[in-house]
Amino acid sequence: MREIFPLNTRFLFIFYFSGFFPSVGFCLTGNLVSSGPVSMRFVVEENILPTAKTIEIGWWIKRKKGWHTYWESPGDVGVPPSLNWNLPEGIKSTGLLFSPPQLVKMFQVFAHGHRDETLFICTFKVNRSLKAGEVLTFAAKSSWLACYKTCLPSFLDLEISIPVQTKTGTDPKWKPWFEEFRKSQPIDPPREWVSNAKAIVSKSSEDDKEFVTLQIPYSDTGKLPAFRFFTHGRFVLSNIFQIPQRVQVTGGKDSLSIPMELSYWRDPKQKNLHGLLYRSDGWPGTTSKFYKVSLPIE
Repeated sequence: MREIFPLNTRFLFIFYFSGFFPSVGFCLTGNLVSSGPVSMRFVVEENILPTAKTIEIGWWIKRKKGWHTYWESPGDVGVPPSLNWNLPEGIKSTGLLFSPPQLVKMFQVFAHGHRDETLFICTFKVNRSLKAGEVLTFAAKSSWLACYKTCLPSFLDLEISIPVQTKTGTDPKWKPWFEEFRKSQPIDPPREWVSNAKAIVSKSSEDDKEFVTLQIPYSDTGKLPAFRFFTHGRFVLSNIFQIPQRVQVTGGKDSLSIPMELSYWRDPKQKNLHGLLYRSDGWPGTTSKFYKVSLPIE
């Protein structure tokens, strides 16, 4: 949406006219900043009311074609984006939720990141009473690493000022972004799926490499969809092809076997396999393409 008024002037416009049009919601966007191939801003989906106990602010990031930034667990290379907040009194940051990861490539190395446009969600807890008409200013120093044929580290200031209002209202541009973000979030698999899934460690015949095989229940027929496991931390190498194979396990149950080479940088004391399992056609009965995986290593 094209901005007509400067930020401060727009607040005056909003406050003046909100008395005449109480049913209209005014949700604002923060300052747009750019550095090289990356542009970003803070956005909100709905008005903040005096009764609010929690607040969500979107961190919208757009990357030029070919460029990517990194997920919270980048894999073998990369640094995730971060925010260092300066918050209004009585408001505390409670987390940063990333969009689900994509497979990206830096030179010849596969990693976990994001391309094109994405929305992250920043969550906050309100520890005081808000007053109608007060303006809440959320400011942060953002940092990220963008890569394509080279890598560019960047640091910029972001800010959004949001008036506390007495009427509900949503932003027609950004509301669908928030809704799509929630639909795409990773989910817990069914208990039966978890009880039939395994993570088995083995060594190569030369005894110089170690692997973990993710074995999951799978009885569908026809062409296999694409699968990809995105590990939390650096337990599994990201710079590998993951090729699922149909297998039968004890009891004649159909399964998929996904072998993955263990990372040189992993924690040798780690006892569980943690990460997200992507399925290209989505998991049955859900809107998500990602299962949360946490399995004991056998």
